[in-house]
Amino acid sequence: MPKLLVYLHLAMKQRALQSSLGSALGSVDVTAVGRIADFDRALSTGQDAVLSLPVVLGARGMDAKLQGQRQGSSDEPYVLVSADRIPNPATASSVGALDLLGRSGTVQFVHGLLGASPRVERVTKVEDLLPLLQMQRAECICLPARLFSEIKGVSRMNLLSTELKKKVGLPAVSTVGPNGGAVLTALKGLSTNAARVLGVDGWR
Repeated sequence: MPKLLVYLHLAMKQRALQSSLGSALGSVDVTAVGRIADFDRALSTGQDAVLSLPVVLGARGMDAKLQGQRQGSSDEPYVLVSADRIPNPATASSVGALDLLGRSGTVQFVHGLLGASPRVERVTKVEDLLPLLQMQRAECICLPARLFSEIKGVSRMNLLSTELKKKVGLPAVSTVGPNGGAVLTALKGLSTNAARVLGVDGWR
């Protein structure tokens, strides 16, 4: 059975993502992970395809064979979020962010997005971003704009956001094994609703 490794940070647990995507794809063995160390470990055991953000694929020397699209675009905006005031990317002293690439890679990624060099607090789950603000471990948090409404909906804090100028590529797929083509075919056949769970509405 073709094997697909998924490394995405979404507003659902990895186990639920693995089950949902596995059911939707049917003929593909899906493994979903949420930590970069788990991603590298699973990759070393042999996979046929990898689904992640282009910045992650590029950092591991992989080329995208399928690029996710949403509303005709292959990238998406990120926002900076803080409590009670509109955040300023240029002056934020500390920023919470999802750990995409390990310590140095994630710090470089966040600094590139903001065009500034704040201290970066890393977390491995979307739901761990809010506590950074609540416990004042970070002045702001950085995340995909599409996840802001979900975070705002579960918080009593007065969350305000600023859209960042630099956009980030939507999830993409690389082939890394002999059955990679079969995984690509299966992903192309995903229903729109199933694809939207991944943050895309189609592929090119």
